[in-house]
Parts: sequence; structure tokens; C-alpha cells
Amino acid sequence: MIRKIALFVVVGLLFAGCSTMSVKTDYDPGTDFTGLKTYQWVTMKGGDDVLAKAPLVQKRAMTALDKALAAKGYQKMGSGTPDFYVMVHAGVKDKINVSDYGYNYGPYWRRGAYGGGGSIDVTYYTEGTVFVDIIRKPGESFELIWRGAATGVVNPPDDPQAAQEKADKAAVKILENFPPTNK
Repeated sequence: MIRKIALFVVVGLLFAGCSTMSVKTDYDPGTDFTGLKTYQWVTMKGGDDVLAKAPLVQKRAMTALDKALAAKGYQKMGSGTPDFYVMVHAGVKDKINVSDYGYNYGPYWRRGAYGGGGSIDVTYYTEGTVFVDIIRKPGESFELIWRGAATGVVNPPDDPQAAQEKADKAAVKILENFPPTNK
């Protein structure tokens, strides 16, 4: 049941606000990113991509990423051969957090005196990860050259407009280190 609900609110991760997201990036250091100017979208076929199962959420994510890429000077192509392809996909996982507050000691430093043991809090939540992949097609096969991943707790959005605004901020944060600067 939680997984079914998370399918439609994975947008909450991407749009939960930048402070609750952990963003990591990786790239192929042998790639020259300076020649990349134009892109097209590709979608994942099969698998467990929760965005593919929630087309409104997927569209919101793609719109946010289009805005962030345009702000960086990249141009989306409708047809033809682009310099690179972009794919966004996501997954969710049910998680549990256990907090043990230890023992409650009495006045004689004996366990259990005046009230017994401590307490334990158990919290269940859904964690989601949104992946943004930058892909080249040097021949017949696709090649991943950059990946940004944002992980956080999935929370349902307040309304579609608020969700889009949060998506826009998250997309900027995910693409903050794209293109990478080779060091």
C-alpha cells in the first residue's frame, strides 16, 4: 500500500525542497562536455521506474529539467540528432528508522529503579531517488556520460503549481554540477 501511494507522490522527493535532498553526481572524466549544446529526451523502457508509471509526475520533472537546462544555455531539439540525450527516472524504497533512547536509571544508579527502561521510537517512511542521466550516442549504442541523483523522503505536494515550483528548484540543484569541470 505504501509503495502504491509513493508511486504517485515520488514527486514529493524531487519537489520536497532543496534542504531535504541529498544530491550526488558522477561522470566520465574522459568526456569533453564543451561541445554539448543540443539535447533530446529518451525514456526508460521496462524496469521499475516509478516516473514511467506516473506520467503527470514525469512530465513535471521533465518540464523542470528543461527549464534548468535552458538556463544553462542548452537547446532542446524536436527532431534531428542532438549532441546528447537526457533521461529522468526514479525509484522508491520503504525505510524504517529506530531511535533507542537508552536506559532510565533511578537515584541509586540501578537499571529499572523508579520507572524501568528507556524508550524506543520507530518511524516508517518512504525514501525516493530521482536520477537524471546525460547520455551520448556515439554509434549504435547509448553511453552514460553524467548522472545526477537526488535522494530524500517522499512527501506529497500541496498542489500542482507548488509541486512545479519545488521541481524547478530541485532540478537546478541536481544540475548544479553539470557540465562538470574536469580537475
